[in-house]
Amino acid sequence: MPQGEKITHEGIVLKAPGNGTAEVEIVTGSACSTCHAKSACSLGNTDVRTITVKSDAKLNPGDKVTVEMEQSQGFRALAIGYVIPFLVLIGAFAALTIAGARELGAALLSFTALAVYYFVVWLLRGRIDKKFEFKIKV
Repeated sequence: MPQGEKITHEGIVLKAPGNGTAEVEIVTGSACSTCHAKSACSLGNTDVRTITVKSDAKLNPGDKVTVEMEQSQGFRALAIGYVIPFLVLIGAFAALTIAGARELGAALLSFTALAVYYFVVWLLRGRIDKKFEFKIKV
């Protein structure tokens, strides 16, 4: 995969306070709109999100813009949201089972480990948020 590829979304500016940022409303899942299997797929659901983006451009509420982020940041979000939790769940279950815990107890403790993981992510949300940077495509 080439270095520097971007993920883009179309959006509408909600607020542009003039401090180098803007609040933009984007519709996620819009890439699925032409897929024939979208009605059977949970990923095909569209959702409206409001994000804060960096922009030095003169923007006004209602302006249509294209928001972009590095594809590597998308992979990082995927890892934080899906891959690491899966590994925590399976790893905790395997470790507890090997340690001699019964399956029900191991399963419950594995879900507890998963809850602890998400709590830690929630505690670190400010730090994590700084690693994800959206920009207005010029």
